[in-house]
Amino acid sequence: MSSYKITLKSNLKHGTFYWVSTVTADSEEEAVTAAEHLFLEQINKAGEWDFSDYDAEKL
Repeated sequence: MSSYKITLKSNLKHGTFYWVSTVTADSEEEAVTAAEHLFLEQINKAGEWDFSDYDAEKL
């Protein structure tokens, strides 16, 4: 098994969401699946987290 840093990207109606996580898996495909599962586990607990950083650009 190897460690993978996975970045998932979703283009939503009002913005783009990135999920970055580190997982251990036998292949890149398994690592992506594991990252998706971690995201689903965390999003179900959305009341327990908040945004801790931001970047703002004046347009």
